[in-house]
Amino acid sequence: PPPSPPPPSPPPPSPPPSAPPTPCGCDADAPWDPPGGAGAAQGACRTADGGYGDYTEYRGYGNLPECKALCCDTPGCVAIEFTADSGKCEIHTDNVTRTEDVSGYDHNCYVPPPPCPPPPSPPPPSPPPP
Repeated sequence: PPPSPPPPSPPPPSPPPSAPPTPCGCDADAPWDPPGGAGAAQGACRTADGGYGDYTEYRGYGNLPECKALCCDTPGCVAIEFTADSGKCEIHTDNVTRTEDVSGYDHNCYVPPPPCPPPPSPPPPSPPPP
């Protein structure tokens, strides 16, 4: 009888599952965390020395995504403080590093995700043929 054909090659291994992308860049629909990261206490935005820092206050913002979008559209915005019951949106331009609980108020401080890294550089052009 003729020789039998070789067995088929095994399929190539599957690539490992990739982790979900880390949010980056100012996106009003992305999750924003309080200073200190996810799970840090909420409260009013404060600078390292406990001050308010420089901010501009806006009224009439009905929800958190609107306040986030205002931050994304404001050059130099590093954090927002949103108070839902009054519709207050503060756009902070000084480095906010922590929060402070203010009794009787529902202040919520958020920082946008970090900027996205630049895209990879294209490879250098090939040298011309001799």
